[in-house]
Amino acid sequence: MVVEPIKAKTAQMLATLKIEDFAWRGDKDAIKLADLLPFVTFKASDLDGEPYTLTAEDLKQLELVDMMYEEHGSYNDYIAFKVRYNHILGTSVLRIPVSRRDYFVQKFEMNKDFAPQYYLGGIAHLFPASAGEILKGYDRKKYAVVLTDARADHSNNNLSFRGLVHLVGAGMEDPVVVLDFEAKGFKPLSALQGQLTFVTSGELNERMRDRLKKIQKSKAITDAVVLQLVQNNPNYWIKLASPGIQNTYGGELQWDGDNLEGVLSGGHDTRDIYLEDARFAINSARYDKAAGTVTLGVELIAANGIAVSGVRTTLVVRSVNL
Repeated sequence: MVVEPIKAKTAQMLATLKIEDFAWRGDKDAIKLADLLPFVTFKASDLDGEPYTLTAEDLKQLELVDMMYEEHGSYNDYIAFKVRYNHILGTSVLRIPVSRRDYFVQKFEMNKDFAPQYYLGGIAHLFPASAGEILKGYDRKKYAVVLTDARADHSNNNLSFRGLVHLVGAGMEDPVVVLDFEAKGFKPLSALQGQLTFVTSGELNERMRDRLKKIQKSKAITDAVVLQLVQNNPNYWIKLASPGIQNTYGGELQWDGDNLEGVLSGGHDTRDIYLEDARFAINSARYDKAAGTVTLGVELIAANGIAVSGVRTTLVVRSVNL
């Protein structure tokens, strides 16, 4: 006799059978033969050796002798059992394949509202502390999920990660399964347009004034002269300014080497912003001698390993009195 799963009913079988209770929580009565019948067909041979499928009447003669759960590599497991048919004990072990991943993944659901609220860089950089409610509420009395192995796809604004699923109260030290998840639709860096700001600092004012005074000894200070100065090393000048976010609540950013990152300050949280190896261009410069200011047109051109366009802001350097 052989048993064959009905492929069209595999998902329903995994959602219906109490596999977890039977396999890992010690309830050997959690799955009975009657529970399997809607999802499989049994086949045997008649007296002439011809195969046939057991009918509903035939199945009444089927008795369960023994059942166990077999764990195999790559989480491709089996429900293994023996049966007695018409009072005759079968000699072979019958097996129904079970994808442990497919069984457990149905217990968890991505929170689709999570990603669109945040930028990807900071969430990936601080993962898993930053994950929050990235998974919808699940039964925490039964499962403890450890999130790990975050992999950011900055080109598509998606975050892949793994969840180590532990069974609460089952007495198992190792996770019962490791699941793969993907959160899609994080804010693109282009959404920083109108939000990213730079405010001058005392150090920036002083260095700009000193450099222009030195140049003034050999040539007149014009917009073109100032632009040439700052374009030689734009990140040098920009990193002297104070970065921030201008939105509903505002917030601060800070430099960590060549990385521009958000912070939690004054109740304002910008930690979802993390611009690794942030690169800027200065596209324009205007020197106002009367006001003692230099106005720079700044553009973010690259971060997190991808090119960025359309994120522009203005930086006004003050106290440039020559």
